[in-house]
Amino acid sequence: MWRTLAVLLLCLPAATPARAIEPERKNAVIVTGRVWDGFGFKDMFLPSRSPTLHLLSGEDSAISFVETQEYYWPLSRQVYVDLEKKRQDVHGVLRITQNGTIVAELEPSPYVIVYPDGVLNGSGQLLWGVDANEAHSAYQREERTAARRYVAAAVQQRAYERKLLEAGAARLNGAPVEIIEPPDPLPKPSLRLVTEPATAYRLALSAGQYEMALIVSGKPVSDTRRRLDVVDIAGRRVTVAEVVPEERWTRPIATNGEHMRIFARPGSTFYLMLSQADRFDESEYLPVVSPQQDVVAGRSLWVRRMPSPVDSLAVRFSQNGDAQTVPLARLKVTQTEGSGFGYQVRAAKTGETEDLTAFAVSVPAGAGVLQGVVRSGGEGIGAFRRDVVVVQPRSDGLALGLALLPLLGWLGPKIIRRTAASAVADS
Repeated sequence: MWRTLAVLLLCLPAATPARAIEPERKNAVIVTGRVWDGFGFKDMFLPSRSPTLHLLSGEDSAISFVETQEYYWPLSRQVYVDLEKKRQDVHGVLRITQNGTIVAELEPSPYVIVYPDGVLNGSGQLLWGVDANEAHSAYQREERTAARRYVAAAVQQRAYERKLLEAGAARLNGAPVEIIEPPDPLPKPSLRLVTEPATAYRLALSAGQYEMALIVSGKPVSDTRRRLDVVDIAGRRVTVAEVVPEERWTRPIATNGEHMRIFARPGSTFYLMLSQADRFDESEYLPVVSPQQDVVAGRSLWVRRMPSPVDSLAVRFSQNGDAQTVPLARLKVTQTEGSGFGYQVRAAKTGETEDLTAFAVSVPAGAGVLQGVVRSGGEGIGAFRRDVVVVQPRSDGLALGLALLPLLGWLGPKIIRRTAASAVADS
């Protein structure tokens, strides 16, 4: 009995719930803000241990220095900050130098980001100081006016629907047909957005290597020293595509580089969705928007921005054949009925919401068609071209012969040696 009790006592600590490991926190000064990524503005923070802030030229970036609690999380191998528990802005004069020469000394200023066509459509712009405050005030007035108009239009719409119901009920009781004029349609919401004002330092530098630090009471704050690397991104815009196979339309395959080819079966149809993208080296882009992410220098990265304006493609599937024009189409995907599993892609009908907006490329079924080309008109940024390899079905006899080759290679020498030995024995 005592032995059983001892075993239970030894097992008791193992049965208690394990405590979660609390990461060690420390006070640190980080760099945070909204940086230009070539299309819009991305929220970013640079941990205290990261010595270099990476930026892209072409537009302003807004950065600020914040004292907060910082901790390292081993599972993700990244540094995190607790801005809700502690956030104290560090203000001063931001001094930027290059090779020991002062380039600029910046004071903090309020700013907003204006998106005329919404965040997803890019074309954002930073406004600073008085312009920022005025733009945000005007935006709030516009939003309140738009809300009042929408409420008034919704009231008219509900009154119209109620009159229709009343007129229908009266008509069933023998009343004459009443003509009811419909109200104006509900106003469409505006995509325009102006962010809440915030305070930051305005960085608008040409490409190059710099150093920066905050100056407080005439002395640099050591925790705010960083190197500053600004990269020029002019001329990076390209046209890329996603290939949507007919049997796997939910998992498109990216074709980014011009050297990439599209493989298709004879008689099949695949769908192309074109996009505008910026091509970067990983070491140029990822340190800007995600400073803690591991990068591979020399590896290309394509960042999709928006759908391509190309509305037709030229498709040709033989050396001497004429090119066919394939228009951009609205497509609906429906699941096949019955026990079979699959999808059918057809043109979307009027009033239907399309599932794909793409170019439908049909591959000829002829046995002699081995290759083709898909391209858009013009040259330069909007140009697009991909070679198509038509994979013909393999011959069963040829496949069997190729499968037997290793066996024949093994049996051949043995048969030759045995035949030679028999001839020697007979002689």
